[in-house]
Amino acid sequence: MQPSEPTHESVPADIRARVMPAVLDELSRWGVERFSVEALAERHRLDAAMVYRHWGDRRQLIVDAVLSDVEKVSSGTDTGSLRGDLRALARNVTNRINTEVGRTLLRALVMDRRGGHDEVTRLRFWRAHFAAMRAVVDRARERGELREGVNTLAAVQIVLAPLNIRALYSDVPVDNDYCEAIVDMAWHALARR
Repeated sequence: MQPSEPTHESVPADIRARVMPAVLDELSRWGVERFSVEALAERHRLDAAMVYRHWGDRRQLIVDAVLSDVEKVSSGTDTGSLRGDLRALARNVTNRINTEVGRTLLRALVMDRRGGHDEVTRLRFWRAHFAAMRAVVDRARERGELREGVNTLAAVQIVLAPLNIRALYSDVPVDNDYCEAIVDMAWHALARR
């Protein structure tokens, strides 16, 4: 499998605004395996040739939609405190993985060679996910809220791993109590005392 290349910056904002929600809608209906640019174009009244012109192939279109979705998950996480940022991050992640498209994307991008994406593509997704989430840890470090020696990757994983694992192994929505328990555990592990 060839890795998906980054989407060109030349996609006009109005086209992106029409296509990205349509891609996420199709993914929630059909999953990655059954996703088709032609079906997307027909159902959402888009021109398939235009989609191919801007994204090249279905894989790149899916990756672009997933990466734009990552930005939404990290928005609104600057609350002024480590605990508040962790809570906002955990709730954003929980809100996303509790949706059909959120679980579909999470399952599709698990590091599994049998999945619908090559390793380079999956790594691009997880790196973008990590970069978006690390801002919480970086801000806490700048505010002096982190204990000494906190590993940034481990800190992000303390929050993301339990939420993602629960979503991967169960169809039951992640509830607020579980989300709060993860936030509390992460805060106790990371905060300077």
